[in-house]
Amino acid sequence: MTAGSSGSLAGLRCVLVDDVLTTGSTIAEAARALRAAGARVEAAVVIAATAAPARDADNTKRGILA
Repeated sequence: MTAGSSGSLAGLRCVLVDDVLTTGSTIAEAARALRAAGARVEAAVVIAATAAPARDADNTKRGILA
């Protein structure tokens, strides 16, 4: 993921917004890309969160698999 060339977003203050948080990798990568372009990431907001796949990889706790 890229957000522009190095320094192209210098001085820009950002708040990241994600619809669903599962592992956090999308927000982490977006923050990395923005910082690489010179932006300052002030915060991150998530609308909904799910249990990480590693917590129940077989979905047995939800009764999905027999």
